[in-house]
Amino acid sequence: MMSFFLNPLLLTGLLGVALPVIAHLLSRRKYDVVPWGAMQFLNPSRKTRRRMRLEELLLLLVRMSMIALVALALSRPWIRSGFLMGYQSAGSRDVVLVIDGSNSMGRSDGLTSVHDKAVRRAKDFLETLRPGDTVAVIDARDTPVRLMNSPLQDLTAVRQILDEIPPPAGAGNLQRACEEAVAILGRCSNGAREVVVLTDRQRAGWSVANAASWKRFDDVLNFPAVRPHVWVVDLSSGLGSIRQNVSVGQVDVSRDLTVPGFPISVQVPIRNAGAAAVDVPLHVLVNGQRLAGLDATVNVPASSETTFSRSIRLSSEGTNLIGVRANLPNDAVAADNESFAAVQVTSAVPVLLVESSNSPGPSERNLFFAELALTAPENTAPWIRARTVAADNLTVADLQDVAAIVLADVSRLPEGLPAAIHNFATAGNGVLISLGPQTTADSFDRLYQQSGLFPNLSLKRIRQHDPGVALPTTIAPYSLEAGWLNRFRERKGASFLAAPFDQWWLVELSSAASKDNGRAETAPPETSARSHKPVTVAQLTSGDPLLLQVACGQGSVLLMTSNLNADWNALPTKPDYVPFLHEALFQMAASRVARNVSFGQPLLTVVPDSLPEEQRSNLAFRAPFDRSEEALVAEAGNDQVARLPTTRLPGIYELADGTIPDSPALDSFVVNYDHSEDDPAEITEDDRSRLVVNNRLTFAESIDVLQKDMYENESRSELWALLLWLFLFFLMMEVWMTRRLVMHGHADIAANSA
Repeated sequence: MMSFFLNPLLLTGLLGVALPVIAHLLSRRKYDVVPWGAMQFLNPSRKTRRRMRLEELLLLLVRMSMIALVALALSRPWIRSGFLMGYQSAGSRDVVLVIDGSNSMGRSDGLTSVHDKAVRRAKDFLETLRPGDTVAVIDARDTPVRLMNSPLQDLTAVRQILDEIPPPAGAGNLQRACEEAVAILGRCSNGAREVVVLTDRQRAGWSVANAASWKRFDDVLNFPAVRPHVWVVDLSSGLGSIRQNVSVGQVDVSRDLTVPGFPISVQVPIRNAGAAAVDVPLHVLVNGQRLAGLDATVNVPASSETTFSRSIRLSSEGTNLIGVRANLPNDAVAADNESFAAVQVTSAVPVLLVESSNSPGPSERNLFFAELALTAPENTAPWIRARTVAADNLTVADLQDVAAIVLADVSRLPEGLPAAIHNFATAGNGVLISLGPQTTADSFDRLYQQSGLFPNLSLKRIRQHDPGVALPTTIAPYSLEAGWLNRFRERKGASFLAAPFDQWWLVELSSAASKDNGRAETAPPETSARSHKPVTVAQLTSGDPLLLQVACGQGSVLLMTSNLNADWNALPTKPDYVPFLHEALFQMAASRVARNVSFGQPLLTVVPDSLPEEQRSNLAFRAPFDRSEEALVAEAGNDQVARLPTTRLPGIYELADGTIPDSPALDSFVVNYDHSEDDPAEITEDDRSRLVVNNRLTFAESIDVLQKDMYENESRSELWALLLWLFLFFLMMEVWMTRRLVMHGHADIAANSA
C-alpha cells in the first residue's frame, strides 16, 4: 500500500485529523450555571437545536477532511494511469530494436508478412518514447547487422531506417543479436536500457541447447553499469503452426573451379519438416536457365532429408550459377525453396611442376607420371596447363601467372624461394607438396616449417608396410570426408582405394596443433581447411595421415606423405591417379578467389584487364532485392582487385557497372547462410523456462503487453494537485457552513424571543 505514496512518512500528518475532534470535546466542558430570568427567551426550539447539531457535525467532518487532504497531498499519492491514458515512457531510456530477418519471418496471413508486421510494430513502439530517448536498430541475420553506428534521438530518422530494412532471407541468430544490442547499450548513459526483439515463434535462432553461450550472455548482461532488460515479442500469434515445410539446403559442388566439359557433381539436401511424405518437383538451373533434362520429382519422407544429386558439364567460361529450385507454390516458407552455388569455368588451370630429380631417364623422375597425367601428348586441349621447371632453377618469376605449384620430393630450393612460395600461397594460390626418399626432416623444416607453409608440423621417420601383414596398406575409405574426394569414396570399386602403399613419412604435430586438429576434424572439411591448422583429409589403413591440408592466408597447402611416382606406392598405376591430381589441383587453384562464401565474409575478384579504365571507378556489387553496394577497387600486385568488405544478405551478388542497370555481370558470387534455419520447430514452454533463467529474457505476447509491462511502473499520475483543489473546495465549504451556522442560529433565536 505504501508503494503508492512518494513521501509515505508524511502520512503521519493524518494524525492531525483528530485535532477538530479534540477541540470539539474541549468546547463541551461543564461550567457553573447562573440562572437568569431573561435566558428563557434565548433558548432555541427543539427543531433548531437538531439542525444546528447536524450542521456542527458536518462542519467537524469538513475540517477533519481538510487536514487529511493536506497530509495526503504532502505524501504525494499516485495511481497507475496506463489503462486510462496509454502506457508511455516516463524517464530517459536507451532502446535497441532487434528485427528478426530470418526466412520464417516471410510467412504471411494473406495480407502482410510477419517481417512487415515487425517493422510496423517497431514504429508503433517509437510513438511511446519521449523525445530525449535514444534508439538503435539491429537487423538480426546470420551475423547481426547494425543499421546505425550509435543510438539516435531523431525518431524520424529511425523510422526511415526501419523502412529500408531488406526483406527476410537466410537465418537469424537472435542470441548474438541480443549480445550486440547489449554491447551498444553498454556505451549509453540513460537510466533505463531496453532491448526489444521482434520475432516469431521459431526455435532455431535462440540456440536453446547451448548452455555455455547463455552463461556468457549472462555475463554480458551484467557488464553495463545499468543492466539492460531484454524483451521478446512474438508477432506470429495470428498464424498457425507450420505443419508442412519443404526446404532446399546448401548446394554442394564437387569443385568451385573447372574447365569446359569437365563434369562436376552437384548435391543438395531436400528437407521435409512435415508429418507426411511429400513429392517435391525439383528444377535445375544454370545461369537462370532451366535444364529440363535434369528435372526430377523426389519423394521426401516425413520429418526427414533426401539428397538430390546431378552431374553437370558447363561450357561457358566465367562464373556460372547453378541453382536447385523446389516448385511448391503453397509452401509455408517460400524463401528456403531454392539454393545456388557458383562455379568458375576457365579454359585451363595454369600449374607449375617443380622437379627435384636429376636422373637422366624420364621414368626415374619424380614427376614422370604427373606430367603424363596432366599434359599427355595426345591431349590437345588439356584441362590443366602444366609446365615443369627444375628445383635448382626455380625463380620468383616462375610463380607469376600460375594458380598452383607442385613440389615433388623437393629437398632444396634457391635462397629466398621458400618465403616466395609462402607469399604465393598467402595471395590465394595452391601448393601441393609430396614427400619421398630425397626429403629429410631437416629439409622439411627448412623449406616448409620455417617458411610458414606448415608451421606446426615436422617429420619423424619413414615407415614401411609390414611384409608379414597379408592385407596391403591402402587408403581408408572412411577418412575421405573432404568434398573434392567424395568421388573416390562413393564410387564402387574405386581404384584410388585399392592402391597399395609401401612407404610413407610419419608426421608429428605440435601439442597445440594436435588439439586444434582434433577439433577441426569434427567440422566439415571445407571449413576445416580454412582453420589455419593442419587437417587430415585422407588416412591410410595403418592410421597414419596420407593427405594433410592447411590454410595459408587466402590459399591452401596440401601435403602428401608419400610420393607422386611409383617408388613408394602403386597409385600412379591406377586409373584414379589422373582424376586425383586434377581434383587436388582444381580445389587448390579455386582458393584464389572464393565465389561461394559464408554470410558476412568479403567478396574479392580480379578486375579484367580488358575493362576500360573509366568503367573501373563505376563498379558495384548488385546484391539481392535490387540493392547495390559500391565496389572498392585497389591494386594487388600486378592486378586490380574489386572488393566488398562485408555481405549482409544471403543470395547472389554480381560485379557489374553500377551506372548501367542491366549491364552484364563481370563476376558472380553466392553468399550462403546457416540452413539450420530451415527447421520450423517452434519454441516450447520448456525452452522459454530455460531462457528466462536469471531474468535474462522476458517474453511478451504483443506490443501492447510489452508497453504495459515496460511502462506500468512509470505510467502513473500524481494526485497532489487534485487533493489541493479538493482542499480549497472544502475550505470554501467550511467558511460557508460556519457563516450559515452563525447567521441561522441567531436568526432562529431572535425569532423565538420575538
